[in-house]
Amino acid sequence: MNREKIFELEGRDLKKGKVVSLKEAVRRCIQPEMAIHACTGAYPNAILREIIRQFWGKVPNFTFISSGIATPYEIALVCSGLAKKVITTNHSYTYPAPRPIPLLQELQRKGQINIEMWSTYTLEQRFLAAALDVGFMPTKSLIGSDVARENSDSYTIIGNPFEKGSRLGIVKALAPDISLIHGCVADTEGNTILAPPYFASIWGPLASKNGVIVSVERIVSKNFIRKHAPLVTLPGEYVKYVCEVPYGSHPQGMAGEIVGVNGYGEDYEFLRNFVSITKDEEGLNEWIDQWIFSQATQNDYLRKLGLKKIVSLKGKSTSDTWKFEHITSFSSTLLNEKYNSLEMMIIAAARELINLVNQKGYQRILVGIGRSALAAWTAFYLLKQQNKRVTLMSGLGHVGYEPRPGDPYLMTLSNVITSVALTDTTKVYGVFVGGKNAKCVSVLGAAQIDKFGNTNTVKVNDKSFIGLGGSADALSSSETVVMAKQSRDRFLEKVSYIGCPGKKVRMLVTDLGIFKKIGSEETFTLVAYFKKSLSSKDNSFFEIQEKCGWKIKAARDLEEVSPPTEEELYILRSLDPKGIYRGKN
Repeated sequence: MNREKIFELEGRDLKKGKVVSLKEAVRRCIQPEMAIHACTGAYPNAILREIIRQFWGKVPNFTFISSGIATPYEIALVCSGLAKKVITTNHSYTYPAPRPIPLLQELQRKGQINIEMWSTYTLEQRFLAAALDVGFMPTKSLIGSDVARENSDSYTIIGNPFEKGSRLGIVKALAPDISLIHGCVADTEGNTILAPPYFASIWGPLASKNGVIVSVERIVSKNFIRKHAPLVTLPGEYVKYVCEVPYGSHPQGMAGEIVGVNGYGEDYEFLRNFVSITKDEEGLNEWIDQWIFSQATQNDYLRKLGLKKIVSLKGKSTSDTWKFEHITSFSSTLLNEKYNSLEMMIIAAARELINLVNQKGYQRILVGIGRSALAAWTAFYLLKQQNKRVTLMSGLGHVGYEPRPGDPYLMTLSNVITSVALTDTTKVYGVFVGGKNAKCVSVLGAAQIDKFGNTNTVKVNDKSFIGLGGSADALSSSETVVMAKQSRDRFLEKVSYIGCPGKKVRMLVTDLGIFKKIGSEETFTLVAYFKKSLSSKDNSFFEIQEKCGWKIKAARDLEEVSPPTEEELYILRSLDPKGIYRGKN
């Protein structure tokens, strides 16, 4: 016996291992009545297409679990009647900004689907508890919210047994029947490398009762996996089947170049067309026929996309794409345009963030989507000019990124490429936002807000709106700034549904002025107004009151906010040259 061979590393790959076709993986694994989890961040869109093909016209009564019902194929699966229940944190069109899905609202109104709402972090904590087999997980999120009240069977509040007088939320473990994920590469045994950031893609697969269906850009050797072992987030023991599916996340992007495979950007044109076509059931069926049933394989799908589209998406994943976007989209004439009220709001919020960083020593800013992101980004570059550094973060897992000019969408790959760390939701919200030494301020948007700072994006006029996302988790930061365009139907005496309790919301910046909570007061005071074209302070106050649903308290030394400077406008308009969020003049 040659004992020298006992300790040799296994270099041999299983000839076929767990590799099967997408069609075969779905046929073997997916059954009616299953609780199916689809990862968010590592979007398994090709797998979802195959599930729709195989179960179309049937009533499988799936429970569909995902941090976001936001991709075209997630929306198509849910709105085509294949799911009886959804467990999620967000159900909205996300590009270019979150907004409701009318078809889903109509299904809920008719009682044809049940939507169970969580925050991004607490849903991941439920998976984490199941993966660890501990039954529950403590959390600081959702305390005092109506989301917690509605989920009383899976959420409760207890006293901290080790710290007298403090309270913690408890979330119940959640184990899906099966999980779906799309990665960069895997070997034939299913050891999988995902594209960072990981967002909500880590714990669901590890909690799944019956394993994971993995699709990847490319099947690689075990030696490749061994050389890149620090990047493997899903060991093969958890994987049921592996399918090689290039561009399997389309129309969502994937930062594959970080681990040596072709990356590709988000297909904005595809996302816009989906929204425009699927406004009703007839349009959705037409779109499903066009993009799901007319292609039996992934090669058919790629042929339909076309070479020109594929090449352009690959180009968007390179590190210098932003330069060309900036050159082609920014015109010097932008600086000659008069600023609008939304730009004033964004710049005023940026100034307030700068003041908070300078006065309170915050080291991190947790960024939402849209205008709140633009405010934080503008503050970042203005602070940089003062030789002061602050770390920008998102709930997707970007840490320390530097937003590039030209594309203001939070999910753009340039925010991945410029990050100094790429992680997941649990680490961002649990440690970097709400941890012991976080020193973080959050900046968010809101559909509705009241004088106490309670916000609502979950239910408006008894209809589901867009969901909670990570906004409730962002409140674990030291302080929160909310930005919202002002109107009486959005600024209420008391919101009818509390998605995010307002205790830590200390500031509200609108398109008309700035509200703050003074000292220990629980309600807002108007401290500053924007001049616009009004001739006097009284007129400005009158307009602000007219567009507010509560009786405003005004500070004695009510200030007039100075107009944007040329430098502020240059930064803002460079970041959003097409006026997607800042508006057009």
